[in-house]
Amino acid sequence: MYFANPWGLLGLVALPLIVVIHLYHRRYPPLFVAGLHLWGVETHTTTAGRTRERLPITPSLICELLAALILSLVLADPRWGDVGKVVHLVVVLDNSASMSSRPPGLDEKSFRDAAVIELDRRVQRLPRGSVITLLRTGRRPEMLAGPAVSWEEAKPQLNDWHPALPKHDFQPTWDLAAQLAAETGQLLFLTDVVPDGKVAVPQLMEIVSVGRALENVSISAARWDFDSRTAKGRIFIRLTNHGQRAANVRVAGAVGEQSIFQQTISLAAGVAAPLEVEVPGGLGRLNIRTETIGDGLPLDDRIELIEPKVRTLHVAVALPKDSPALKAVQRVLRGVPDVSLSDVESAEMIIAPAQPAPPSRRELWWLGIGPFDPSDTARKAATDLIGPYILEKQNPLLDGLTLSGVVWGGVQPLKLDVAPIITAGQHPLLSRLNGTRTTAYLLNLDFARTNLAESPDWPILLSNLMELRRDNLPGLRRWNYRLNEEIRFRLIEDAPPAATTPTADAAKAADNSASRPLLLVHGNQKRPLARATIVEVPPLDEAAVYTILDGDRPLGEFAVNFYDADESTLTGLRPGRREPKEETSSFGGFQIDQPLTWMILLGIVLILLAAFADWHVLRPVGKSRRVTP
Repeated sequence: MYFANPWGLLGLVALPLIVVIHLYHRRYPPLFVAGLHLWGVETHTTTAGRTRERLPITPSLICELLAALILSLVLADPRWGDVGKVVHLVVVLDNSASMSSRPPGLDEKSFRDAAVIELDRRVQRLPRGSVITLLRTGRRPEMLAGPAVSWEEAKPQLNDWHPALPKHDFQPTWDLAAQLAAETGQLLFLTDVVPDGKVAVPQLMEIVSVGRALENVSISAARWDFDSRTAKGRIFIRLTNHGQRAANVRVAGAVGEQSIFQQTISLAAGVAAPLEVEVPGGLGRLNIRTETIGDGLPLDDRIELIEPKVRTLHVAVALPKDSPALKAVQRVLRGVPDVSLSDVESAEMIIAPAQPAPPSRRELWWLGIGPFDPSDTARKAATDLIGPYILEKQNPLLDGLTLSGVVWGGVQPLKLDVAPIITAGQHPLLSRLNGTRTTAYLLNLDFARTNLAESPDWPILLSNLMELRRDNLPGLRRWNYRLNEEIRFRLIEDAPPAATTPTADAAKAADNSASRPLLLVHGNQKRPLARATIVEVPPLDEAAVYTILDGDRPLGEFAVNFYDADESTLTGLRPGRREPKEETSSFGGFQIDQPLTWMILLGIVLILLAAFADWHVLRPVGKSRRVTP
């Protein structure tokens, strides 16, 4: 036994004070009467004075001592062992997609449902009044219920737990749970496989796994390409059998209730197979589903794809008709899809001689092709190089380039402020021009003296440039993504109204754009996006179709789908339990200080009874006797 408020024991000082009062109470004055024989047994009464006499053990003394003793104990708040202690149970819920797996069978529950049953069973064993905190794993820890709320309040929040995330790190959520549990709570992790001994887990955390090995076939990748020349699309799908038995997979694509294609593929254990299907244009959306007997994870059996939009790039070729670079450029542009030749004023990409310098416009891209000095003297003095070439491999403009066997001819001295991309010695061969708002590239060569046009690197280089420019057009770059993939797009700016000055146009368009919210919409959920020239969408962790709204104007929609081989592999799941490496102190709980406990209520009742008994003993009985001389 211990006392929650030891200072309350100071009330015991009242016990000796009560005794002293009863030893030394007031002496009554003498009273003279006639006929003393008439008083009977009350003729001899001893009244205590200031001289100490033997302590009279009276009912009044007992009641007063009992009331003072009980009051002191009530103020000290006595506690016996673990009586009054409650537990703070901190639960970490594995939010991985594999937790939504369901064993085959009508009566089988998903691992998520089994974890809820295990949690409910655990809570029923806790002391009355215990509290609970629910955490959900993810890229950032998420508190599902709490902190420290009753089970009646936390249990309904489990309806919002729908495990669907790809593989992620549990450590941030474990660390937060360990801080919440501290030394007085219990820590529980509910998952579908116990981590191996190499994984560092909190010392106080108990791990319970409700998983078991299952067969599963998934859609591990998908892509939708569209050819504007034929007005047809092609669907590329990769199916993977993550199980240990061969499986027959039925694949079906549909738009609403309309079936577009159906195929059946046989997959051996642990094998992936591609599937390519041609589909007509104008579908908009396509739902693709797979069906396999004994499949354990429904989440990776279905995807939704958005049909790609045609993003036509307007290119102006301003090279002289007698330029040897003209034919090389035109030959490549004819093979690049969705490129339209236009005039210089409306072009989004201009290919021109390296001199003069391009106009400074933020939305303009420009490629200048040498020679910089077209005079015969300068061209004769130019240098022909055969390498070695130094390539900035991280630049997407050089994806796929090797420059093997390329003679870079007609290189002239370059005195402009540039950022080199391809160099040979001290000579910048391909570079980005600085000091202008235009995205401008310089190609330091003379097509009359180089074999670059005959090498496979030339169409690769020019195609990469066209695709980079296309990616920077306003609107979405792509329409189908995987979970947690980066999504970026250029915001579509307002067109300035007619009959105003350019300065007023820009100011009015900027004011109109800033006043409108930019929203990411999914169902009834709306998430604000930061308005900028390049908008970055935060990583998304829910597979669905999202719409981007600029005020009330839709800018486009895109689909996010689940592809994760690690989460789709269910053969390694096992039930199990791992006890905490360290036990929590004592009972693993904490004391709740309530203003009225049953001990305090009992003490108050006893005090009232003692006070009533003392009053009953000391109350006057009948009428006072009148004495006459």
